[in-house]
Amino acid sequence: MKFRVSEKRKNSTVTFEGILPDIIHEFQLEKSFTIEDLVTKWHTIVGDIISTHSKPDRIFKKILFIAADHSMYANEIMIAKDRILKVIHEEFPFQAIRDIKVEIKNIRW
Repeated sequence: MKFRVSEKRKNSTVTFEGILPDIIHEFQLEKSFTIEDLVTKWHTIVGDIISTHSKPDRIFKKILFIAADHSMYANEIMIAKDRILKVIHEEFPFQAIRDIKVEIKNIRW
């Protein structure tokens, strides 16, 4: 945590809930929390059938990589790409995901 030299010292106990946002920001953990939230809400974003055959994998350079277990589901995701991006931007306005890429690979839940 950063030392706050210019701030007046508070003589009280700080709760973990109070410092958690600072820790997340300082260690740049926002992306990992976003992926976990995306995985949790994935079935509401794309629907039950596609969500059972795909999973958000990672975010790299503002590109969301999605793992799909078959090319048919990868194609369905690419067809619905604009709608998916719109829903993601509504759910996660602080995260600037600008594109979606789909990779065919085994999915581990």
